[in-house]
Amino acid sequence: MTRYFHLWVALTVLLVISMFAPAPAGADDFMHDRLPQISCADLANLELPDTRITLVQEMEAGPFPFGNVAPTCSSDVASPQLPAFCRVQGTIGPGQINFEVWLPLEGWNGKFQGLGNHGFAGNIEYSDMGPELVKGYAVAGTDTGHQGNATGWMQSLQQVIDYGDRGIHEMTVKSKAIIEAFYGEAPKYSYFNGCSTGGKEGLMEAQRYPEDYDGINVGGSANFAQIHNRVQYVWNGQVTFGRGVPLAGSTLALINDAAVAACDALDGVVDGVIDDPLSCPFEPASLLCRVGQDPNTCLTAAQVDALEKVYEGPRNPRTGEEIYPGLVRGSERGWGGHTAGPNIFSTADQFFKFMVYNDPSWDYRTFDFDSDLDYTDTHFSQLLDAIDPDLSAFKKRGGKILFSHLWSSTTHTATRSIEYYEDVVSLLRGRKDSRHETLTKTREFFRLFMAPGGSGSNAPDAFDSLPYLEQWVERGIPPKSILASHKTNDVVDRTRPLCPYPEVAVYTGQGSTDEAVNFVCRDPGGRKRDRHHDDGH
Repeated sequence: MTRYFHLWVALTVLLVISMFAPAPAGADDFMHDRLPQISCADLANLELPDTRITLVQEMEAGPFPFGNVAPTCSSDVASPQLPAFCRVQGTIGPGQINFEVWLPLEGWNGKFQGLGNHGFAGNIEYSDMGPELVKGYAVAGTDTGHQGNATGWMQSLQQVIDYGDRGIHEMTVKSKAIIEAFYGEAPKYSYFNGCSTGGKEGLMEAQRYPEDYDGINVGGSANFAQIHNRVQYVWNGQVTFGRGVPLAGSTLALINDAAVAACDALDGVVDGVIDDPLSCPFEPASLLCRVGQDPNTCLTAAQVDALEKVYEGPRNPRTGEEIYPGLVRGSERGWGGHTAGPNIFSTADQFFKFMVYNDPSWDYRTFDFDSDLDYTDTHFSQLLDAIDPDLSAFKKRGGKILFSHLWSSTTHTATRSIEYYEDVVSLLRGRKDSRHETLTKTREFFRLFMAPGGSGSNAPDAFDSLPYLEQWVERGIPPKSILASHKTNDVVDRTRPLCPYPEVAVYTGQGSTDEAVNFVCRDPGGRKRDRHHDDGH
C-alpha cells in the first residue's frame, strides 16, 4: 500500500511540474492552431455560411485536365502535369458565386493563393491555378457570380456587386476555411495574384478587405479604373475610325518607327526599345505630309490630329480635365483594336449597352464625355472601381503590394498605374514630409515596377514577380529590382532589371546591354508624371 502511495505522490508531482514547465518550441502553436484534419471526401459535409459544397474529388497526379495549359497571368511556365490534389467546388449565396479550391495532397507549402480574373470574369481561371498548385500552394478561383460571356447578369445589382468586389472576398474567406479544415491549420501566408481585371480585384482587396491577404501581386496591366478605361476605348473610336480616320496596319508601323527613332537613344542604349515613353518628345506633326510626298511615308492632317488625340487620351470637353491617360509612344503597333475599327472593344461596348444604359442599340458615337461620364461614374464607380488611394488599413496590418505594369500594354495604359501610385504617395504625405520621405514611407509596403517595351519590340518584358513578393512578406526583404528577360525561340537573349518607381534602369557604360548585370537602378531626379501633382512635391 505504501509503495502505491509513493507512486501516486510521484506521479502527482510530475503532473504539477509539467503544468508549469515551459512548452517545447512550437508546441503552443500546435496546441492552439492545429485542428482535427478531415479527409478530402469529408469536405463535402463541411458547413460554411451561405455556402453549398457541390463537388469534392481527389484528382490523381497527371496531365492538366482542364483544357488550355498556358497561364495567362500568374507565371510564364505552363503546367502540363499537376500533382495529386483535393478538388473542392462550391457556391456562395445570395446569388451564385461559384468558386473552386485545389488542395495539394502532399507537399503543401503552408500558403494560400487566390487567383484573379480577366475581362468580365464569368469563369474560373484554371490555367492560372495550375502553375501555382505545382509550386505547393493551395489555390482558389471564382467566376465572381456569373457564368460565361452572356450579358444578362449586367442588369442584376447583386451580380454586379459580386463582380465588383464581393466575389473575390467571399471566395477568399470560404477557401481559407476549407484549407484550415483539410490541413488542420490555417495558411501561414495568404497571397492574391492577378492582372487585368485581376489587378482590380487585388487592389479592391487591399482597399476594402485589408485582412484577407498578406501580399498582393498586381501584375501585367491592371484594369483597376474600370469605367474610365472603357471610356478611353470610346474616345479612341470617336477620334479615329468613328470620324472616318482609322489608324491601322502600315500606318501604325510608320508611326511606331518614327517614335522609336526619335526616342530609342534617350536612355543611352540603342536597342529598339523606348524605356520611358513619358520622356519621349516625338510629335505627330513631324510626320505631316509635305507637298508631293509619297502618302505611304507620311500622315494627313486628319491623321495627325487623330494621333495627337489618342496620345492625349479622353478629356472633359467643358473643363479640359484628363479623364484617362492616352496610349503611350512606342506602343502603336498594338493599337489595332483601338484605332482600326469598325467597332470599339467588346468589353466597352457591352459595358455601356448592357450595364449602364440597358440599350442594345447604344452607339459609342453618341457618348458625351461630360454628362454621360458623370452619369456613369455616379452610378457605377463605387461598385466597380478600385481607385481609392487610402491603403492605410492594409499598411497598418503589415500587408505588402507588388505592382508591375508593362509599358507595351494598350488595353490598360501604364500611365494610369503611375498616377494611382502617386495618389497613394500624396495621401501618405505628412505636412512636413519631403517627397523623398513620403516615397520612402510608401515603398515600405507598396512598390511599383514599370517594364519597358512596345508591341513587337525585343524588350525584356517577361518576369515572375511573385517570388519577390514572398521574400518581402515572409523575410522582410523588399525587392530592389526584378529580373526581366526576353526570349527568342524559347532561349533567353536579353535581361534587364526592373526598378521600383520612380527609379529606372541605367546602363553603366560597360559590358553588353543585353545583360542585366550591366545596369543599375537610379532615380532620374524625382520628376513627377501625374496630372495631380504640379505643386513641386
